Amino acid sequence: MKTPNIRYYARLEAVTSGKTPKYTIVAKAGYYPPMEELIGRDGKISMYLQEKLKNGSSVPAMRLQAKNSLNFTGLKDWFIDGKLSGYAYGYPSDEKTYAKGKKNPFYDYKNDGYLFIAHQAEEALPRAIELIVLEDAKILISAYCKQLIMGGFNEELNLLRRQSKPSM
Repeated sequence: MKTPNIRYYARLEAVTSGKTPKYTIVAKAGYYPPMEELIGRDGKISMYLQEKLKNGSSVPAMRLQAKNSLNFTGLKDWFIDGKLSGYAYGYPSDEKTYAKGKKNPFYDYKNDGYLFIAHQAEEALPRAIELIVLEDAKILISAYCKQLIMGGFNEELNLLRRQSKPSM
């Protein structure tokens, strides 16, 4: 399997815990235009880790919600056998609008795929989450997640971590 183009990398760190933990991007590498739409009044990009809205086996147990109630993505395989797996995958919504007709900034990127690495010590919630955006990888993103788990992206990740710049 060919390694897809990595569009963007970000490290989110927990800034609050509690019922709805908040994570803020503290470092990033690459450029992903729709992320600009998620910058809050404080000049930062923050997301909330939330439990699923709807019931059903196809709905991921957890999701990341961004500014203006934008569902950034569901986190598939976040839990495996009831335990935090340490990895997840997702992708942008393919709907043109969200939340009462707001334009979905990720619509033009709907074929991209997201990989996540959760960093956790003893606490129940991750202290940090890494996001990797893969260009046009939506249909193969679950396979890329398995590749990530097996170390298939280690070289690229180490390079991205070194290249990442603090986020304002």
